[in-house]
Amino acid sequence: MPSVQPSGIDQVRQRISSSSAEAVVAASIQAARDTADLGAFITVADHAGSGAGRLAGVPLAVKDNLDTLELTTTGGTPALRHSRPGRDQHAVARLRAAGAAVIGKTNLHELALGITSNNAAFGPVRNPHDRTRSAGGSSGGSAVAVATGVVPLALGTDTGGSLRVPAAHCGVVGWRPTTGRWGTGRTVPISRTRDTAGVLATSVADVALVDGIVTGESAPAPSGRPLRLGVPREGFYDDLHPDVAACTERALERLAAAGVELVEVRVADAHALDAECGFPIVFAEVAEDLPAYLATLPGPERALTLADVLAQVASPDVRGALEAAASGAFPPAVYEQAMATRDRLRAAYAAALRPAGAERLDALVYPTVPLPAPPLDDDTTELNGREVPVFLTTIRNTGPGSTAGMPAISLPAGATGAGLPIGISLEGLPGEDVALLATAGRVETALGR
Repeated sequence: MPSVQPSGIDQVRQRISSSSAEAVVAASIQAARDTADLGAFITVADHAGSGAGRLAGVPLAVKDNLDTLELTTTGGTPALRHSRPGRDQHAVARLRAAGAAVIGKTNLHELALGITSNNAAFGPVRNPHDRTRSAGGSSGGSAVAVATGVVPLALGTDTGGSLRVPAAHCGVVGWRPTTGRWGTGRTVPISRTRDTAGVLATSVADVALVDGIVTGESAPAPSGRPLRLGVPREGFYDDLHPDVAACTERALERLAAAGVELVEVRVADAHALDAECGFPIVFAEVAEDLPAYLATLPGPERALTLADVLAQVASPDVRGALEAAASGAFPPAVYEQAMATRDRLRAAYAAALRPAGAERLDALVYPTVPLPAPPLDDDTTELNGREVPVFLTTIRNTGPGSTAGMPAISLPAGATGAGLPIGISLEGLPGEDVALLATAGRVETALGR
């Protein structure tokens, strides 16, 4: 079994200084092949060149729904198995320009429409801490590539938790920027309102470095004032797995001991509002956005329709989701109402983080996922003596902020007695990404990572 100790950018640079960038990249490509039994990669490059810049010689994995110049972009679905867009998605291009070497495309939940990465077309992604369990999704392959040290950085996407869920399940850091901040287009889409590219790494510092390269925004000067974090007990801390609850409370205790002010807050009706508008937005938009992406492709895939893609979908849950999107049940009037509800959800987050007449909060803090990684093939799992749906339970905490377009980051926060990682998330307001990353760095230090 491969090591689950990540390398990190600094460690990669040390290896480059003692050998060469070419040798490090070649070793990363070989490691991707050697870990094939975990299902993390759909495509591994034969070779990968690197350039000059802040990421010179650093191996990079890219989720296989983000377009890359030289490799296929399958979206993890049979209809796009041979698709070669011949172009780089924005974040890929910026990191490549900074010297990163793209060593392969990572496996995902088919079309990114799920959270287990149990892909019936290209095989499942397995959790490196327990191969019988889910790595999380939909960016499961990217999380495993980082967790096993194959690469120090991997790009993914997040629509409802698809970066943060696998980060929590695999014990790495997962960053979801504000929607639109990392570029749009050149991505097999789900929802223009909710989709964003992001990154998985081994530390907040690595995430912040990548974010700066992609966006050109520099980090602020360190602040000496104590952090103020909102603790949204209602909804976000309800009905947790005992190990998740214990890890989260220990993390809060460490934060308080480090001088962080913890303030109990309420994000009014966050989960109810998300339940009302989140899926209608996705189903209405994927029916438009996926065909629009297909029409931009240079190969025969350009002629595909939504029905053509649906006809070849291999994963039953993804088939059900696309059938719902294609059913005509989400006409403009329903979509417009969903977007109005989303505005109420965004206002609820703003009220929690910027309370009238009170000092602002730096972020919300909550357990990323209410339960540890579930068994890979399970659609339901046991939680506190009851059978619960894996999908809806997993995205309970990550979904509302995704719908609202919030930036968020998941950090490792311990493990269960069986060694399964647990994550906690920090979430801020749209556009305040750089400040949130600075907060995350201080939280990471306080947690002793």
